[in-house]
Amino acid sequence: MQGPDNNVMGVMIQILPYLLLLLLHHFVLAPLFFKKKLFVYVPVTLALLTAFGFYCFKVGNPQDFRQGGPGQFQGPPPMMQRGSEPPPRPDDMRPPIDSMAPMDGMMPPPDGFRPSMEGERPPMDEMRTPMMRDDHRRPMRPEVMKLLIGLLLVLVDLGVMAYLRNLHTEKQVDDLRAENQKHQQRLEEMSRNAANLQKAETELTFKTDYKQVRVKPDNILYIEGMGEYLKIYHLDAATPLVVLMSMKRILEQLPDDRFARVHKSYIVNLNRIINNSRTQITMENASIIPIGESYRVAISDRLKANS
Repeated sequence: MQGPDNNVMGVMIQILPYLLLLLLHHFVLAPLFFKKKLFVYVPVTLALLTAFGFYCFKVGNPQDFRQGGPGQFQGPPPMMQRGSEPPPRPDDMRPPIDSMAPMDGMMPPPDGFRPSMEGERPPMDEMRTPMMRDDHRRPMRPEVMKLLIGLLLVLVDLGVMAYLRNLHTEKQVDDLRAENQKHQQRLEEMSRNAANLQKAETELTFKTDYKQVRVKPDNILYIEGMGEYLKIYHLDAATPLVVLMSMKRILEQLPDDRFARVHKSYIVNLNRIINNSRTQITMENASIIPIGESYRVAISDRLKANS
């Protein structure tokens, strides 16, 4: 009997060729396939499978009892070999009828008489069992099965690696998209900051009372809307400027990082606020500006960000 150590060693010897084939294909050949170097991958893979097939048919194939191993008889049985005599049949083993001498007081049997024996065995031709029908099907040889398993391992490894590389590629694409979006946001922020800086340094020109007045955006305290006109309160004059302009147009000319609309009728300079609450804002000139209900959340966030 073989011990458990011999059984484990036998299993390891059977598994080792498959493991070696899988490792060589995974780490050496598969990268060539995905690098589209098929002119190298195809012949090397065929050579590897050929070597594995040689192992299956020559080295790793146990000796087939049909080919005759040590201590096994080769060829047909002796009774079927040419020139040998078949074993005697039961009929031939009986003594001849003529040699059977009659017993005392009995008449000899007539010529051609053959006594019947109870339990006589039928002829050998009648004793032959009918052969099974041959449908020309043969079981798959073990070495062929091993080669097919090796080929299946190569195909499965190639499919699994393709699936994993596809997942990795999708993740890389998602990461690149996220990184690109971050860069895009940074570019937009930098562009917006540059535009705001340019607006802050550019003086605004307003036409009022048949003359043009220049005002720096930083000197504006707040702007009050009055229908089609605007009142611009600034530090360069005690009285506000009244100009014909809409709230939307004046917002486009002001830097959006410093000015915000807090009410449907008011725009304030965030840098000129000295105090604020949930419903109102106090400016540097002590003016009280109300905060509209629809603007409270946005203004609160803006004031927290600037503080």
